[in-house]
Amino acid sequence: MDVEQSCEQIAIPAIVNTLLDDFGAVTDYRTLRDSLPRRLAALLKCRCVLLYLRVGETLQLASGSFDDLPGWSAALLAVAHVNPIDLRSNEPEACAWRERKLILHPVSTPTLLAVPLIYRQRPVGVLVLLRDADESANNYPPHWPVQTDGAIESVAGVVALLLENTRLLERDRERIHELSLLNSISSQVNSSLFEIGRLHSVVLQRTREIALVDLCEIIEADTPLESSSWLTPRLRILLFQRFREQNTILPLIIERPGDGKHEYVHDYFEELPARVKTFFALPLLSSQPLEHSDREQQFEPGRSGLEPDRLFGCIVGAYYRPWKMRQAEIALLQVVASQASAALENMQLVKEVILARNEAHGLLRQVLKDQRLHTLILESVPSGLIATDQSGCVHTFNRAAAIILGYHPYEVLGQPLRKILDLHPNHEDTGRVSAGQYIPVQPQEAFLVGMHIGEAQSQTIVTVDRYERELVLDVDMRPLYDDSGSQMGLLTTFTDVTAMHRLEEEKRRLDRLASLGEMAASVAHEVRNPLASIKTSIQMLHNDLLVDDIALQEQREWIQTSTGVVLKEVERLDCIVRDLLLFAKPRQLHRTRCNINELCEQVLTVIQNQCVDANVEVHRSFDELPPIWIDTDQIEQVLLNLFFNALQAMGDGGILTVSCHCISTEQAIYDTAGSDCPPTQRPSGTSGLAPSAYAWLIDKHVSQKEFRVEQWLEILIRDTGIGITPEQLKHIFQPFYTTKAHGIGLGLAISRRLVEDHGGYLRIDSQYGYGTTIAVRMPYVSGDGSY
Repeated sequence: MDVEQSCEQIAIPAIVNTLLDDFGAVTDYRTLRDSLPRRLAALLKCRCVLLYLRVGETLQLASGSFDDLPGWSAALLAVAHVNPIDLRSNEPEACAWRERKLILHPVSTPTLLAVPLIYRQRPVGVLVLLRDADESANNYPPHWPVQTDGAIESVAGVVALLLENTRLLERDRERIHELSLLNSISSQVNSSLFEIGRLHSVVLQRTREIALVDLCEIIEADTPLESSSWLTPRLRILLFQRFREQNTILPLIIERPGDGKHEYVHDYFEELPARVKTFFALPLLSSQPLEHSDREQQFEPGRSGLEPDRLFGCIVGAYYRPWKMRQAEIALLQVVASQASAALENMQLVKEVILARNEAHGLLRQVLKDQRLHTLILESVPSGLIATDQSGCVHTFNRAAAIILGYHPYEVLGQPLRKILDLHPNHEDTGRVSAGQYIPVQPQEAFLVGMHIGEAQSQTIVTVDRYERELVLDVDMRPLYDDSGSQMGLLTTFTDVTAMHRLEEEKRRLDRLASLGEMAASVAHEVRNPLASIKTSIQMLHNDLLVDDIALQEQREWIQTSTGVVLKEVERLDCIVRDLLLFAKPRQLHRTRCNINELCEQVLTVIQNQCVDANVEVHRSFDELPPIWIDTDQIEQVLLNLFFNALQAMGDGGILTVSCHCISTEQAIYDTAGSDCPPTQRPSGTSGLAPSAYAWLIDKHVSQKEFRVEQWLEILIRDTGIGITPEQLKHIFQPFYTTKAHGIGLGLAISRRLVEDHGGYLRIDSQYGYGTTIAVRMPYVSGDGSY
């Protein structure tokens, strides 16, 4: 015994080194577990080596070797505990586990050693070494020494170390593989987020790889089953009912024929093919409740469809053979189901977001369309429209208001209304009582008093635009209320009636001139007859005084002088009467073909002596113009009157410039201003027909088909005299208005009348102290009598 113990003590380090050399590089746990008993039997010189590992509360035989034979031989099964050993039993293996020390059996001459496998102070199994004293051979002792001095514990420790390290390494490899698989699954699922068909393909592929199933399918709540599917509609209803009732992520795993404890297993297998022996289903659940579609409600008539749940569907698989699914497989399948559920939920959310976005875009387009329609309606309103807030600042200013007032919207938005629309009152008011309170009224706020007490106001006012031109507006102001009935501002609408006002003034002027003409004709007729008699009598008296009579010589000279004065005044009165008759009843136009340049030159020749006497230099600027059909006598009289006025304005000499050229119809229509309008309504020092009245004259000719407007003749007469004051310019065309010492003030009135009879007008531009420019503008009449 001593010799044997000494030999075994010497051999223990070699055994440890051999174990480390032989199995230190083995990475497969199952291979290591099956190979260790055979190798230990040879190294420790024993007949049988058994390896028990803990499973739950038992020790189960993992591997063994008998007589250096691998596998499960009959001799090995005769000595090994095939059934699990309870850890609380009195078996040597259980005692070694509980006491964590070497157990000898029997104690006196032990043939069995039960050694606990301890790894990091934690038992993981039991190593059993057997020797047989009755059938001992030459190659190993018949029994174990009583004193082992810890040698066997050292070997057991190395075995435990090899087993646990390999198991942990293999677990790490499995974990890495699982993580890699999970990462691959997650990547593929995420890349299939917007393709439901690809997502189904990825999920089915991964399910087959993990579980090695024979049949696999995905059932969705809102997708009908295909006719070729191995799943029946009733099975789908049963699965959905189960997962909705349980509301859990735990899978359903059943095996044929079932355990007899759960009746639903029989119902499931009735709907499955007969070849299916094992079936599983994993629910696809969302984190938020889902609304059921109409299709699912039709598919499940028994369900109300109004109650939302979290079920998307489920993953189902089947085996044609009995199959015990490992926990790792179930865990991986649950991960696949979780990833698929998240992807389906994301798809649902994306779909809802897209629908919400499309709906929002549709609503936005509708709002923009309505807003554009409202803007178009607002901009198409022919009346000016201004909306203000409670503080009186403008926040709406339409196109008509911009055209009428001459402001661009960016100039007025946010500005007080009173800065752009001067609302002058037509009556004086010092205050008003509202709700028992006295409201003082400033002059510029008289029109706004009704607004403060919620009353609408309508009035015709005279104001000015951005360019200080006077406007006549019909204004209507009323409170602007919101949906709750609270006043949120003022709405001001107005219409430009300046043209109508000018037409009315023009009509009144023409009525006055017509009455004045009738009166002048009557007066001229009544005055002209006595003048004729007086003139005849004076001429006869003057002739009688020519008889020689020395006695009456001195009296004759005095009488001749007096009669000469009388005759001169009679001639002057006769000229005035002729002017009155010409102004009151101008003769019918007799148009003839005329070269306007030659006509101007002819009139300038007539006044040549007066120009020399007045020290006036004449400048001519005549364009090559075609002949024009006009009443030559009347236009000659117009030019003569205007030339004489220009000479009289240059008392200290100067320059008279006469030019003739053509202008466009647009320039002739729009480059004009009213003669009877206040100075602020027209450019400085201008006069002529109002644009609207002038356009009416053109339209009148066109409607009568007398003329067709193509171009206009403009004769400019410019002097360097003292000019005309704005106050004088207001009345310059009024009959009998004159600033001269001699004259009755009919020259410009007659000239204007004659030009208007030709369908034209006079335009006067003057700045006091810098001279005057008079433009005679007439439609260019060609030889066929048309524009």
